[in-house]
Amino acid sequence: MSTLTMELSPTSENSPNSGSPTTLTLKYINKDSVPSTTILNKLLCCFGPLIESKTELLAKTNGVRVVFQKRCDAENAVTHFGKYRFGSSLKSFRLKVLPHKPKKGTGKRGRKSKKQSSFVHDVSAV
Repeated sequence: MSTLTMELSPTSENSPNSGSPTTLTLKYINKDSVPSTTILNKLLCCFGPLIESKTELLAKTNGVRVVFQKRCDAENAVTHFGKYRFGSSLKSFRLKVLPHKPKKGTGKRGRKSKKQSSFVHDVSAV
């Protein structure tokens, strides 16, 4: 029997990163287990808007990356969708909050935000 270990930080609609674009990266045991980007987009769009043009297969790592427009939607998808819908060969997944693009004229010159966060979750057999 397998379990899904998750350690998501608490999020509320009012938190600073709840509206930030967030990637959900899924890694599988082998490349034959990786679902197509079309299938994942169809399955995950019910949790919130996706940036479908950024959904991509990661051939070298047997994975796929999906980008949600909001962090809270990505967390909701992982929480409610669970391991069994992503497939029994799911090895791990990661949520990564993307930085907002700075508006022109902010003077920050592309500096990285210290508020950038990433969550890694491994799926382990019990």
